[in-house]
Amino acid sequence: MLKRLFASRKRPYVTGINPPERVSVSLSGCQLELTLPVHYRSDGFEADLEPTDIPDIYPPEIYNYGHTTPLPFSYAFCIRRNWEYFGPIWRGRCLGGTSFHASSLRIDCLPKSMSCFNPEHLEQVILRYLYDKGPASPNFRKKTAPVNWRVEDKQGNLWVLFESHNLLNPSKEEEGGDADFESFAVTALDDGYLLFLSFDNYGYLPVKDAVENINKVRDLVCGSIHWTLSDTLAARKEAVLQQYPNASISSQRDPEPWVYPTKWRDGDREKGEPRLVILEPGSPEPEFVV
Repeated sequence: MLKRLFASRKRPYVTGINPPERVSVSLSGCQLELTLPVHYRSDGFEADLEPTDIPDIYPPEIYNYGHTTPLPFSYAFCIRRNWEYFGPIWRGRCLGGTSFHASSLRIDCLPKSMSCFNPEHLEQVILRYLYDKGPASPNFRKKTAPVNWRVEDKQGNLWVLFESHNLLNPSKEEEGGDADFESFAVTALDDGYLLFLSFDNYGYLPVKDAVENINKVRDLVCGSIHWTLSDTLAARKEAVLQQYPNASISSQRDPEPWVYPTKWRDGDREKGEPRLVILEPGSPEPEFVV
């Protein structure tokens, strides 16, 4: 209670973190354990999805979610919950919040000859994902990504942590929405699948304080991860690494210098067009290289 009493923008109070909750889920026999803040939403809504096993990650129908055409990336969620950040106690409303998702991410755009267990291929998948959420989606705010790229080993498994931030104009004053950003932590689940942890963050001003404090919770969560592949998928991982013994991943990356399209329109689904039709393109999508 004292932490709530003395909370500030520089040291916000995080709901559900004292104490947090240890949760576990199984995905096709692979086991994820991690520590999360207890779900909290000030509007009273329950968690979208309490920790739920996915006995089989492969049936296409668990990824559809009403889409009639294949998507480059699609999700089967196993955890969805929220937590919030509060400042001075006299301010009733929260400063910001995080919507956390854990899922199996299916990569339909990945060539069959490639595998997420190959570190070089995994890096290409991440960049393609960020492009899909960036220049390929020009109807949303422009992004800069990847930000704060880092590579970690957890229980002998390669993990990549990175962020996507709103592109800011340094000549303008900070305004609402500038501190909204996404953080990710991913690892290979199978050749065309990732275990995908996503933190959709709604920040506050000043941006620097918001990003720093929100990422402290992200780091607590990611630092608690224990991930074990099933025997079958562990064997597949070893086979891929033996096939590509010299494959490596960048230990650090700067944001991509992508140029956004300047003109587009909504696609006509009845004519088989994609969601958006780009009329004046920007940077081309990254190509997969085996």
